[in-house]
Amino acid sequence: MTNTRAEAQKRDSLLVAGYHAATAVDPDLTSDTASCILPFTRVGKLILVKGRADTTEGNFIFDTGSPHLVLNNTYFRDYPLIQANFGEETSITGKGDIVARTTVKRFRLGTFTYHSTEADLVSLGHIENSRGVKILGLLGVSLFKQCEVIIDYEKNLIYLHHISRKERSTYQHELLKDPTTYYTYPIEINENRILVKTAMAKRNLDFVIDFAAETNIIDSRLPGKILDSIDINGRILLAGAGTKKVEALSGILNNFKLQGLDVGALPVIITNLENTCFGRENCINGVLGYDFLSRYKLGFNFIKRKMYILK
Repeated sequence: MTNTRAEAQKRDSLLVAGYHAATAVDPDLTSDTASCILPFTRVGKLILVKGRADTTEGNFIFDTGSPHLVLNNTYFRDYPLIQANFGEETSITGKGDIVARTTVKRFRLGTFTYHSTEADLVSLGHIENSRGVKILGLLGVSLFKQCEVIIDYEKNLIYLHHISRKERSTYQHELLKDPTTYYTYPIEINENRILVKTAMAKRNLDFVIDFAAETNIIDSRLPGKILDSIDINGRILLAGAGTKKVEALSGILNNFKLQGLDVGALPVIITNLENTCFGRENCINGVLGYDFLSRYKLGFNFIKRKMYILK
C-alpha cells in the first residue's frame, strides 16, 4: 500500500446515497419545446444544473444513482408530507436517516415542467459542507424516463429531448444520425436505476451508471479471478448516507471492457455493495462513476433502453 492511513483520512470520496423505499409515481412531464439544452457547472466531479421547485430556484445535482427527485429538507422543511418515515437513506456505508416524501406542484428544468412530482426529503448538508455550495436537491432517473439525454462533459452541456408517442421508434438526436460514430449498448431500468451489463472472468456483471458517483466501485464479494485483475494502490474513506464513513481499498482495474469497447485501465474502489441491493435481494456488482463517464460523450434513450457512447 502506498498510502498511509493518515493520508486516507484526507481523501474522502463523496457518493450520493440511494434509497430503499416505496416506489414513487413517475412525474407528469410537459415541455414548451421538445428539445432543450441545459448548461451545467461542476463542483469537484459533481454536475450541477439549475432547476426550480415551485418558487425556489437553485442548484440540483444530476444524479442517475438516485431513483427520483430528491429535495434538501433544509430548504423545504415547510412542505406537507404525503408519507413520513417510509424508507431509509442507504449507501455503501450503510443506513442513514429516515426518508420522508412530499409533492412539488411544479418543478421546472429548462423548458420542461413536471407536475405534481413526488420527491424524497432528506438532509444534504454533508454534501453542501464538503463542497461549499448550496444544493437544493438531486435530479433522479424518474425525471428523464420519457426522454433522450446526452451529456457532454467537454462543453458542460446536457441535451434533453422529450420523446413524444409518435417519435418513440424514430427519434434520434443529430449527434446520433450516423450509426458509425457511436457505440450502442442495451440498458435496463431497475427501480429507476440505469444498469449496463458487462463480463469479466466469464461472469456476467451488472453495473449502475451513476453521474453523482465520484469514483468507480467494484464489489469486494466478487470472485478472486476478477479482484486479482486490480492493482491495489491505497486506502480511501468513503462517505455515503449522512456523515458515516467506511474505509475501502483503491486500485486500478486493468483491461476493463464494456461489450467490445476497450476502456483500458480504470480507477476503482473495492468495497462491499450489499447495501445497494435492489429489493434487498438482487445486488449490483459495481458502479461506473466519474472516472469512466467523463471520458466519453454519452447518450441515453430511456424509451428504447439504449446507451450511446460517441466516438
